[in-house]
Amino acid sequence: MVLKLKDTYLSDVITEADYKSIEGDIKRAHETLYAKSGPGNDFLGWQDLPVNYDKEEFARIQKAAKKIAGLCDVFVVIGIGGSYLGARAAIEFCKGANYNKLKKDTPDIYFTGNDISATNMSELLEICEGRDVCVNVNSKSGTTTEPANAIRIFRELLERSTARRAQRTVYS
Repeated sequence: MVLKLKDTYLSDVITEADYKSIEGDIKRAHETLYAKSGPGNDFLGWQDLPVNYDKEEFARIQKAAKKIAGLCDVFVVIGIGGSYLGARAAIEFCKGANYNKLKKDTPDIYFTGNDISATNMSELLEICEGRDVCVNVNSKSGTTTEPANAIRIFRELLERSTARRAQRTVYS
């Protein structure tokens, strides 16, 4: 792959001599990266994507996604920091930031547990009201305040929802 730098707005700040002065460093960095020989080289698996990946794991993920899509209208991801940002970045990269506003045959996806806003939580609970909800908890310890609160709230919501479904089944 070839990268080209458009330096239209840099030409007043960075000169051709500046570029030349780092050319050797850039070439060495490139060689080190692609030879996977530098520090942190065990974290370079992304270089081989999308050709080299765990196809069995991908098949399991696709199967789970299909099952979830058939079970719910709303998919809630609970986490904070890296425990939710990866999922959010992937969804926004693949589907865009306005995913929930589009007509589709898959669940809306919401993220919570990353702040302590009562307003955000109330709005999300209102969105979930009367809809089938699936929850994905991403937390290393389960004890960080923000996701721990969201876990408790959504556990209660799911328990109430299950109880209501059981009552409807018994009385219908």
